[in-house]
Amino acid sequence: MQAKPTGISEKVIRLLDTYTLMAQKRYPSVSSLMERFGVSKRSVFRYLEIINFIDPIAFDHERNGYKFTNGDRIKKLTLTDNELLILIAAGEAVSHLGEPLADNFRSLVNRMTVTPAAKGKLPIVVKIPEAVGTEKVKDYFSLLSACASEKRCVDMTYKARNAGKPSSRTVDPYGLVFYEGVWIVIGYCHARKAIRSFALDRIIDLKERWRYFTPMDGFDLKEYLSHSWGIVDDKEVSLRVRFAPEIADYILRKTWHPSEQKTVLPDGRVECTYTVAGPIEIKQWIYSWLPHAEVLEPGWLREQVEEELSAALKNHSNSPHGLTKH
Repeated sequence: MQAKPTGISEKVIRLLDTYTLMAQKRYPSVSSLMERFGVSKRSVFRYLEIINFIDPIAFDHERNGYKFTNGDRIKKLTLTDNELLILIAAGEAVSHLGEPLADNFRSLVNRMTVTPAAKGKLPIVVKIPEAVGTEKVKDYFSLLSACASEKRCVDMTYKARNAGKPSSRTVDPYGLVFYEGVWIVIGYCHARKAIRSFALDRIIDLKERWRYFTPMDGFDLKEYLSHSWGIVDDKEVSLRVRFAPEIADYILRKTWHPSEQKTVLPDGRVECTYTVAGPIEIKQWIYSWLPHAEVLEPGWLREQVEEELSAALKNHSNSPHGLTKH
């Protein structure tokens, strides 16, 4: 817990906290403030009385909490040109993430900032896949983010991609990941007794539970994801891949994975080694560099790639239905 500033009483801190909650339009109730501060109902009413004397407040029956009667109390920021560019770029990126993030971001910007008049539309584009979105995904995102924050488990009916029929799961949601246009919740699956990933658009039904969980010892979402190429968690495999000179500058321009080690050969080719949790996702990335990429190790993966490329070549060697080769 953060230490309070010297000379400021707990009462003042609680008053400021209550004022901020109302300024943020979070509509605090008497019961929520009692629980938040660990004080009596009488104390909460004293705080509300003091705030009402400074700035009139009223009880909102629809929201079941208190609000200011004279509108917004958060001072809006005036942005510089550079800050506006950052905001526009962030807004463009968030727009791809689907609801509710895109709508919430726009609402936040309108509430918090006063933007200078733009001289025409600024040409900033963030090219990432659009989120797979449905009304259910929007609801699932809100519910799962709340449960992950509060460390509460959920019950779900889930239809895995290769499963014959849906299955019922109880999951401790650890966090959410946006990957290749899909929102995914990662958490501990009680049915499998292991950490698993669940795509929100494949959830058929979702219910929150008021049973709290403690994450597995030492679990960190970023560290967990650093082992995979994307999000797949499988048996660890080490690979060595060679790239032709034609694409060497692309391979060298960035670090593609935390485990990556690169060697530039005298003839301009680049050899890279990776250690990842399963080969499926990195294999797809390697295929994106064909015909300028070659898997060297491990041998079994090289053989697998040869078989798959042979099958692809066979498919492309056959003339499409109704067409003839020239």
